[in-house]
Amino acid sequence: MISDLADVVAACGSAIAVVVTVVFALRQLRSAQTANQTLVAIELLTRDRSSDEFLHAEDFVLNELTLRHPPPDVSVSDLPAEARHQVVRLSLYYNGLGQMLAFAAVDPRLLVGTVSYRSRQAWRVLEPYILAERAQRGETYLSHFEHLVHLATHNPWATAVRKFNLQSFGSYPAELGLNDSSAQALSRQHENAQQ
Repeated sequence: MISDLADVVAACGSAIAVVVTVVFALRQLRSAQTANQTLVAIELLTRDRSSDEFLHAEDFVLNELTLRHPPPDVSVSDLPAEARHQVVRLSLYYNGLGQMLAFAAVDPRLLVGTVSYRSRQAWRVLEPYILAERAQRGETYLSHFEHLVHLATHNPWATAVRKFNLQSFGSYPAELGLNDSSAQALSRQHENAQQ
């Protein structure tokens, strides 16, 4: 009787150990996948956004597109080749980031904190062209871009700053841009360096 009870307890203990091991293995697998996806997001955010081609496309869209090809009723595919190239370059960048959000491949705070303002600016200019393209295609063209901008609009950077508990200086002396105690410490360092 006691040996049967011991066998049952041992079997239950083994089953619990297996379940715990499986749970931890799944969590570790998800963590590794998230880390890989975060690296891809960081690569997109840093390398692509600072490339000359991206900056040129962004400048064209924000400053020249509506002057050269005024909406409404001009779709992306109606644009001349060079303008279409710039629009597609910028749109696909933000659409890719929106896809990462839609598939929960990256923490939304990472994207909202880095592309919120710029994505909203691009959407503001591109929306009539995208909607005209959707009217022609009968589909949701660049819907992930819109998803990103929707999230950025409803989670403004000022709110994110509060959620992240980002630190800032209390006051900014004009010459140093630091708070008073830091300015005093730097002033002492500067005086000691001059002596």
